[in-house]
This record gives sequence, C-alpha cells and structure tokens, in this order.
Amino acid sequence: HSVRVLEARDRVGGRTVNLSIGNGHVVEGGGEWMGPGQDRIANLAKDLGVRTFPAYYEGDTTYDILGEVSTGLLPDVGIGSAVDFLELAWKIDREAMKLPAGRPWRAEQAGSLDRRTLGDWLSAQSATMFSWAIFRVITRAIMAGYPERISLLWFLHYLRGAGGLLPLIMNDGGAQDLRFEGGSQRLSIRMAEALGDRLHLGQPVHRIEQLDSRVWVRTRDRLFSARRVVVAMMPSDLLRIRFEPALPREKHALAVGWARLPRLPIVKLSVLYETPFWRSMGRNGAMQSDRAPLQLVFDNSPEDGSMGVLSCFLSVAEAPEFADRKIRERKVLEELARYFGRRAFDAVGYVEKDWATDPFSTGCITPLTPGILSESGPALREATGRIHWAGTETAEAWCGFMDGAVRSGERVAAEILEAMGRKPLSPRDVSAVLSSGRTTL
Repeated sequence: HSVRVLEARDRVGGRTVNLSIGNGHVVEGGGEWMGPGQDRIANLAKDLGVRTFPAYYEGDTTYDILGEVSTGLLPDVGIGSAVDFLELAWKIDREAMKLPAGRPWRAEQAGSLDRRTLGDWLSAQSATMFSWAIFRVITRAIMAGYPERISLLWFLHYLRGAGGLLPLIMNDGGAQDLRFEGGSQRLSIRMAEALGDRLHLGQPVHRIEQLDSRVWVRTRDRLFSARRVVVAMMPSDLLRIRFEPALPREKHALAVGWARLPRLPIVKLSVLYETPFWRSMGRNGAMQSDRAPLQLVFDNSPEDGSMGVLSCFLSVAEAPEFADRKIRERKVLEELARYFGRRAFDAVGYVEKDWATDPFSTGCITPLTPGILSESGPALREATGRIHWAGTETAEAWCGFMDGAVRSGERVAAEILEAMGRKPLSPRDVSAVLSSGRTTL
C-alpha cells in the first residue's frame, strides 16, 4: 500500500525545527531532547543513522526561586522545604501510578480528578511556598501553564506515561539527557528523503470528506484520494479543517476545549557566544525560575564546544515588555547578565522560534484545563471511520515528547493494517522498512 504525506509547512518536522547558527551548526527551535525509557525515538534515530550525544550539565545550576537567586546543585533552601517537595513528588507519583496506563479517563475517580487542578491538590497537601514554586517551574516548562489552571488528571497522565515526576523533569539521566547530532529535525529530514515525491510540502489541508470506501482530502489547489487518512496534529488545530461528515460530538468538543486553553505562548530563543564562557566559571549554563521572564535557560552549545549557546524559554504573555523582537533581544541579554555576569552581553548572534506566531500549530506545548480529559479523552485516539488520529498528545506514554509522537505513529499504523486485514508490523519490520527507504508495505 502506497503512502503520501501532505505537509502544510514548506518544511518537514512539525514542532521540531532546526535553526542555523553558522559553521554548519544548528539549535532546535522546538522539541530537542531524549532520555531513558524513550525507546521508540531512540530506535528511530538508530534506524535513520542519527547519532545522539549527552546534553551538557557539568557544574552548578542557577535558580531564581521565590525572588532569590542562588547557584549550586540544588536551590539554596532549608532542609524542611526540600523534604516537603520530595514527599510531594512521592505522593503524586503514587497517585499517577493508580491510573490505567494511557487511559486516564477510565480511572475510578477520573471525574473527580479532572474537576480539580494541580493547584487544588497542592493546597490540599499544605505544600510549602518552595514546593509551589518548583511545581510552577515544572508546569511552565513542560506544559506552558500554571498549577492553578492545569487538570490534575492531565498532570497525572503525564507522570504515568513518563514513569514518575523525577524521570520527567530530571536533566542528566532524565527526559532531557541526550541531544541529536544535527538537531532533532534531522530525523524528519531523513524520513522525508525516503519519501521522495510522495511528500507534498506547502499543502495545508482544508477539507476531508469520507465517501463510501474512499477519503477525499482537499488542499489549497489539489485533491487527493485514499483508502485511509492519518491526521497528526495538536487537537486544537483540527478546527482548521472542515470534515464531511462532521466530527463526532466528543471529538469536536475535544478540539474546541483544547483551542480555548489559557496557555503561555513560548518563544524558544538562543543567544550565541564565541565560547561557552560559563563553563570556566564552574556553571552548566542552566537556570530555572518560577516567575522570571526567562522560564528556563540551558547550555545548547555544539558538542565540540566550538561556540557557546544559551537557549531560553520565554513567555511574552508573562512579560509583555519583551513583545517587540528588537527590544526582546536586548532585555534577554540583561536577564542573562543577572545570572552569568557581564560577559553575557558579549553575544555574537541571536535566533528564535516564536510559537505564538506559527501559522500551523497552536503553540508547541499545551496544558489541559479541568473537565476535558474525563469527558472527551477517549476521542483522542478513537478512529473516525477511515480517519485515524496521531500526534504526541494522543500517545499512551511520553505524551508531549517526540517519543510519544513516534508511539502514536506506530499505533495508527497497526490500526490501519488491522483494518485492512494485514498483520501489524513488529519493531523489527518497522526498522527494516526505515532502513530500506521503502514507501510501500
């Protein structure tokens, strides 16, 4: 069976995109890391011949927590605050592991959990101000939202799929452990090379119509016909497409609910230096904050250290004074100088990806507010006739990560093969197809 891919953008990669920084080097403007337990993305990288290397975490981390800046292995807080956070991490992991894997809406208390926010749970646990701050750091970074707005059920689902809170948030040895040589978009570029003329760029889909035994897909200027269609995008972006017949009520409600989320649009930016000067200061280039304009900072330098790169997550919604790009560059340097000294002003370049202005994705990462997952969760993955749903938000494990996206692709491939009366592919079969560059099964 032949395959065609319709891509709205003029490039492949979706929410992974490489930004050139000169001398053959790139930084990622979207998803970039991989860690232990993410075997699907690891296998894909191996099959495509894309090497990984350890992210740089040697030295002290900078923390801007509760208005206090400190540097060290951990934030400079009392033992009582640290113990409180670790106890909360243990408690919330215990709650997460009670969920049915990949199907949180089937939990005995799903409705109750989904009516509450993570903030409600923290309040019920009498969390210290420090623990509140750390959970704000976490949710701002991985969900672009606040504990007070994020569904407790959705947060627990994230933890369940990652094996717990610490594997999800840890850098060295956690989900941010490894980087991809040549940038994460290189995976999609390699797959695109195998597709050849079966890949159609610049073809945003406007209409999908199911008629008898065929599905008709209309783009701006072309019409395609297929036996089955896979739609891989953030649920909110489904509202850009007209479906005939209309989507089931639950699926439409899911898309509408996702589109109305009070998210924090993220700018992922990178500041370039001649050298990673912070390393000679005994620093690893990382900074974590619960409230500063820069949510996260991390060393994103090339593996050989031939130049220095500090990449940052910035929410303009939280810091409107950063809205204008020219002003933003200057103010970012001012913020970096607060943490790494005046040498931070000696930048030689700047690149960014502003996900708030992306025409084809409603941001890069999303929270989920109460009341959506328990009511419409099953519609995340249930096929609609001959239309199948993929994308990292549909993953049973590592939701929100590249590994989750790959898992969702494997799932829909198995669904389609089963619907066609074919034997599902084993991981070995998938590797053989990728290695051969074939575009038929």
